[in-house]
Amino acid sequence: MPATADDVNALKAAIERHCITRHAQPVRLNSGGYSNYYCDLKGVTLHPRYAKIIGELMAPAVLGSGAEAVGGLAAGCIPIADAVGCAALDAGHLLPTFFGRAEAKDHGPEALASMRAAATEDGSPLIREGRRVAIVEDAVTQGGAAMQATKAAQAAGCNVVLVMTVVERHEGGGARFRELGIDFKRLFYTREDGSLHVDEELTERAAKSSSLSEKDR
Repeated sequence: MPATADDVNALKAAIERHCITRHAQPVRLNSGGYSNYYCDLKGVTLHPRYAKIIGELMAPAVLGSGAEAVGGLAAGCIPIADAVGCAALDAGHLLPTFFGRAEAKDHGPEALASMRAAATEDGSPLIREGRRVAIVEDAVTQGGAAMQATKAAQAAGCNVVLVMTVVERHEGGGARFRELGIDFKRLFYTREDGSLHVDEELTERAAKSSSLSEKDR
């Protein structure tokens, strides 16, 4: 069942309660910058209920992009890609997942060192020349991790058709992908004070789902 406005509100409240903290002094971010608020989405992406909502909210955009696989950089992408894959399967679409590592493993075959992927029905590599893929992330600040995943997928010959995140911070990292001609979408965004807001496109889509749900009752 598509996510509704109530699902969006529940996820937003959970992120505000469990994932965003404000600080009197600036804290260092993974991007290398500093901010007076910190956003760690693991509290919702690893929670079964909220992960399910995230998957249902992201799957329409991922499927609509024409992606044949969804993934990103470990470890932030893994529960999100799995949730999107499950939501897609519930909707009748097979969307395998993959993930890359920021650093290659120091063990195992070299070919498997930096990218791991689900099996395919025909036995061919999931990550291969011409494969259309979507990159997902929990949070985008300057877009470093998502860009690294994008470049890794492109280096393997894939066509990155979408980059999507749960939260885009106020630094506006999504612009880096749009400048490269890659579609970028988000569920939520923050302002400089750390306040969380629903993306306008998601608001419209969730409202339509809620309306359809009411008609079906």
